[in-house]
Amino acid sequence: MGVESMMRSKFYIVSFGAAIAMFFAAVSLRSASQPGNTSPADRLIGAWRLVSVETIRPNGEVIYPFYGKHPTGILIYDRSGIMSVQIVSDPKPSKPSTDSREKFLAAPLDEKVTAIDGYYAYFGTWTVDGTGSSVTHHIQQSLYPGERDENATRLVSFQGDQLILTAKSHEMGEDHQRKLVWERVSADH
Repeated sequence: MGVESMMRSKFYIVSFGAAIAMFFAAVSLRSASQPGNTSPADRLIGAWRLVSVETIRPNGEVIYPFYGKHPTGILIYDRSGIMSVQIVSDPKPSKPSTDSREKFLAAPLDEKVTAIDGYYAYFGTWTVDGTGSSVTHHIQQSLYPGERDENATRLVSFQGDQLILTAKSHEMGEDHQRKLVWERVSADH
């Protein structure tokens, strides 16, 4: 075999090897971008806008006792394990209409109560169970002081770009299921 023939053979072997390597790299990148190939925690990371909050009674009736039919809110899970949630009820509180903490504190008590009744917030850390079927919010601080240092577990499911968190609670003298639907906030918002 001549030198030219050996060079051509090595070229084809190297080219073939490079083509195979590029193929596997492309398959690997494609697989990594598929939703089914991300960890359960990775699917939660990001910002979520509130779509609805439903309270489901034991008989299946859907009621809206705390947030109304069209609340607004934001839920954020970050990669470092920090989370935060804020919800504003429907109808949104409109008083006190002050623009500073000092003026808010000086507002009439009934206006402050209305504002607080129409708002809910807490922050802390979060963990996902091994199957990805539930997330636990480890509440560090909350608008409701009694929630501090509590662990609030929610069942997790996804429908397209929507995240559905479901929790059980005992309130108003009966067991309820609270279903919160969140929609992923896109990068352009």
